[in-house]
Amino acid sequence: MKTVFDNIKRAVPVIRVNNRDLNLAFYKETLGLKVISEENAWAMLGGKSAKTRTDTRLILEESPSMRTRTVDGVKKLRKIVIESPEFTEGFEATSPEGDVFEIVPSQSGTQDIKIIDIQLNASHLEDVLAFYVDGFGLTENNHVVQLPFGKISYFDAQGPDLLTNPEEVWDLEIIEFEVCPEVDLHQIAAQLDDLGLGYYVDKKGKILTLTDGQNIEIWFTK
Repeated sequence: MKTVFDNIKRAVPVIRVNNRDLNLAFYKETLGLKVISEENAWAMLGGKSAKTRTDTRLILEESPSMRTRTVDGVKKLRKIVIESPEFTEGFEATSPEGDVFEIVPSQSGTQDIKIIDIQLNASHLEDVLAFYVDGFGLTENNHVVQLPFGKISYFDAQGPDLLTNPEEVWDLEIIEFEVCPEVDLHQIAAQLDDLGLGYYVDKKGKILTLTDGQNIEIWFTK
């Protein structure tokens, strides 16, 4: 089971928002991101050097108020930390939807941005950590799960919507893990059967989806 995370190239958060245009202005003007493409309700964002869908580092999904609402209390998404070559000083900023971002100046010389930490609030830390530790054989230290792209950090919190289905509220909806082409997602699915975890995998083995311990959708995609 470890191999699927050993072969991850990056993690792409998908965030539900109410007004896409209002939020896109923040992501472009404040965070220095670029809109790569817009497909139906989704807007794919990347660094200034991004050109194609494979350069996507963050996705916004517009979800109107007729079927989605503001989170009651704290959000699942606490903060996303982005390493960016566009800035020489770090800062924090909050989107119109109340999502917090921290910009860290890039030290690597690359022109691409990199998400180095996805920070999440959780009311049942043991359950959410067990998804990665027991389900996938990863290790955690002080509620931090280390991954090839960076880390996912969990913080103990209480709130009525910390277990709410992601399609109901404006919050983090999906973490999409992009895996290397050689990873056999059907083989990973068979291992999930052994663990008793529910999932969906398409016939071509291009996408495998399941839900973590706090109702965030986890996608493995090629």
